[in-house]
Amino acid sequence: MSRLLRSRAWSVLALLAGITSVWAGDVLWLRLTCAAGLVIGIAQQLTLLGLSVRKRILGTFCIRLSAAAMLCAGVACWYVANSPRLPFLVVAGLLVVLAGLWWFCTALKDADVVQLKARNLPGAPEEPINPPRWPYGWAGAATCGFVVLSFVAATLSLPAAVFLALSVLAVAMLAVIGAQHSRFIRYNKVVLDRLRAYRPVLTMPYNGHAAFHIGLWSPYLERIGQPFTIVTTDALAFQRVADRYPMPVIYARRGDLRAIRAMLPKTVRAALYVFSRDNDDFLKVRRMTHVWLHHGDSDKEASCRRKSAAYDVLIVAGQAAIDRYVAHGVYIPPEKFKILGRPQVENIETARTPISTVDNPVVLYAPTWYAADYQKTNHSSLPIGAAVVSALLARNATVIFRPHPANRRLPESAAAIAAIDELLRADAEATSRPHRSSAAASDPTFAELVNAADAMVSDVSGVVTDFMQSLKPFAMVATGDKTDTFRARFPSSCSAYVIEWDLSTLDDALDAMLGDDPLASTRVKRREYYLGGYENGESARVFVRYLQSLTADPMPVELVPAKPPIRAQTTQKRLQPARP
Repeated sequence: MSRLLRSRAWSVLALLAGITSVWAGDVLWLRLTCAAGLVIGIAQQLTLLGLSVRKRILGTFCIRLSAAAMLCAGVACWYVANSPRLPFLVVAGLLVVLAGLWWFCTALKDADVVQLKARNLPGAPEEPINPPRWPYGWAGAATCGFVVLSFVAATLSLPAAVFLALSVLAVAMLAVIGAQHSRFIRYNKVVLDRLRAYRPVLTMPYNGHAAFHIGLWSPYLERIGQPFTIVTTDALAFQRVADRYPMPVIYARRGDLRAIRAMLPKTVRAALYVFSRDNDDFLKVRRMTHVWLHHGDSDKEASCRRKSAAYDVLIVAGQAAIDRYVAHGVYIPPEKFKILGRPQVENIETARTPISTVDNPVVLYAPTWYAADYQKTNHSSLPIGAAVVSALLARNATVIFRPHPANRRLPESAAAIAAIDELLRADAEATSRPHRSSAAASDPTFAELVNAADAMVSDVSGVVTDFMQSLKPFAMVATGDKTDTFRARFPSSCSAYVIEWDLSTLDDALDAMLGDDPLASTRVKRREYYLGGYENGESARVFVRYLQSLTADPMPVELVPAKPPIRAQTTQKRLQPARP
């Protein structure tokens, strides 16, 4: 049906009907047959235009020069047959409209080029050009309007000058549309050409708004010495990532599969995902390996979603990440997992002395993102953060306050951060302890803050897993659960001192964390379980080697087979991490 609808046979029929009408004279049945042939040809073009509007592809709907020319010529003949006076005006109008169509379809033959935007791409303009106000498909609409009005005018036997006027008007519309599109088309061609010349081998699809997720992994992509890109279908993500990082960032509209395939050239061997939202369009491009990294490893719900099964490879920090999926009823074939530890902990130093020997401990307070609209998955301790910090100050602790970067977007989070900052400022004036407020703790890396601290208070968060590398004591805030229930729901807390939401365990948890530290030996075992047993930056080296293996061979690399995940009633051997 689609091929029949798009066939040029209908335009040929309209042309033959128009030519025949010139010789039909007063034969009524023949004139009606010619009119019917023209109506069928015009109806075909209107149907194609209507389908493009319905499918929302008016922006790329293009004119078929041969079909449009035959249809215009047929209507011109019908005009001569019905208004024989001054036929040279009809001929002149036909020549004008044919010249306009030829110019539009040849000068803008690349108007259907994919629509991309780029920042930080070598050789491409830094300022993207917005799409024209009139989509390219309006040229088809102008052509259809011309043939419909001309056919009606001819049927009504209006003067030939009307046909000429309609021809000039149609060509003027084509000229305006063409002028609007020419600059936009050149920009898109330059972006596409420069992207292909850049020859990226890796890409990071990203539709998040936090942007800092990219910086957690991009340093390791840079170490392989191969070009890579960030690709997105989110306009805000495009702006924020490009403003924050120097690597090329490419944008295509969501749902535009042609553009999405174009911004993933055939040189790209693998796509590395650090954020789970709106990745479906990227996953449809099957000529590359799709690798799920996530931006952090934690016991949050985002770390065990069913959609993770859609990726070809899942890079996990340790056996805990694999068991987490099973615990939540999510089945993923074991061969998809690859334990590579957490490269981000390569600069975190291991504690050398017990905290009980420290007189004035430094405690890092790192609450996670406060999701006010998602109470079921909200794990932030910010609402009681002031009480936690006050308890730390009462124990002569120096506090480093590092809230999640996304917390400042919500008014209630911003107010809680401001209150804690004020507590630290007032205490610093009174005691001269060098606290670090949220602003002062935002620039150093998390590893630098961990090395400066003796202990940490946090929530259900990826920073807990990373902090495990230090073997330093830490406490976790339970948002609504009692201690036993909290530890059952979030196994990362098994080596943490739990602060319940009503603060009933606050004093005991902090006293144990900063005192005898009875969970010290437990943290050693849990670190291996969560971080894969890598030491001294070994995880970062293994991860970089894995990236190099992806770029060296267009075929997916052979994975280290995973053992079946550990269930509560089994004692199967864990998956062993890859070694360099």
